[in-house]
Amino acid sequence: MRSFSFETNSHCRMTGEVQIKQFQLPDEEALLSFLQFAYPDDPRSSDPAFWRWHYLENPLTSPDDIPLWVIWSGSQIVGQLATIPVNLKVGLYTTRAVWVLDFVIAPEYRRRGLGKRLVLTAQESFPTMLTLGINEQSKAVFHSLKWVALGGVHRYHKLLYPGDAFREISQFEPLRRLVNLSYAPFRPRLARTASTASSSVREITQFNADFEDLWGRASAQWPCAVVRRSSYLEWQFARQPGKKFDVLGVYEYDRLVGYVVLFFRKDQRRRVLPKAAISDLCYDASGSTKIIDDLLKAALRLALVRRAGSLVTDILDPIVEIQLRQLGFWRIRNAPQFMASTSEHQDLIYQEKNWYLTRGDSDVSIFEQPNV
Repeated sequence: MRSFSFETNSHCRMTGEVQIKQFQLPDEEALLSFLQFAYPDDPRSSDPAFWRWHYLENPLTSPDDIPLWVIWSGSQIVGQLATIPVNLKVGLYTTRAVWVLDFVIAPEYRRRGLGKRLVLTAQESFPTMLTLGINEQSKAVFHSLKWVALGGVHRYHKLLYPGDAFREISQFEPLRRLVNLSYAPFRPRLARTASTASSSVREITQFNADFEDLWGRASAQWPCAVVRRSSYLEWQFARQPGKKFDVLGVYEYDRLVGYVVLFFRKDQRRRVLPKAAISDLCYDASGSTKIIDDLLKAALRLALVRRAGSLVTDILDPIVEIQLRQLGFWRIRNAPQFMASTSEHQDLIYQEKNWYLTRGDSDVSIFEQPNV
């Protein structure tokens, strides 16, 4: 989740009565103007195409009930709480929830209780709210509202081509080549998995009914998880502006039993791939260890073929984490912090051990920079 500070400017002077309202479509121009000033170094935040995809085209968003709340001062927007809706599997039930993605208020309007009012207003519509990767300012607001800290989503990293992974090295071509060559003995060597009559790894180009069937079988093993319907996956990984995701599936005969989604970050100036990320992963509850092993090895194999500097992922799942460690991934201490607030199913939602989360479940994949 983002909640950046920014410089005071004339755009955000106190201009009149302060009001908090749910966003409506006619407010788009005023909001994009605010975001342009709030995030001057991130033009995508105020890019109309990306913003509309992000907040209006989500298949769970209704045009007359957009889960975004704004602070008005006169005729100007001076703050927002922006979320995306998800269906959340909790035990045997499915409930509506939102991920908080952006929580920002103009500096001169802070310390007036507006942040708390924004969150409380949102909770009137969505009793279950989630957030990940908050900063200290936002954490203070959520703590004051009795949100529950659920620890960190675990971040894992595997170095593949250090000459490409580190900017200080990659900008010097001879040094980049030398470092990559020196690291060759430590680079994994993975034989290509041979397809058999019963098992194969395939590239996936569309999210079809196979994903619905897989989710029905996979979801039974997790007390709490974001529902992975094909329409939601299509929105996130096939229609996101400026990005290309690679999807690999493990099939037993012609049945999809697991998939992995990868994102390759580009450095256009140096024509290298400093990092690849496993954005999402889902697997059948039956035979899970082998399926996960096949998925992770397929991801590693593709990262090696494309010479990605490193492969990273964020995950909260003990079975996947065991396989990651066995493949030589190491866990990074500084991981995104996970918090939740709910008036429903608290016995399940407030227990970290009940959650299955990946990098793509919140904003981590969304805020990666474009790669096409």
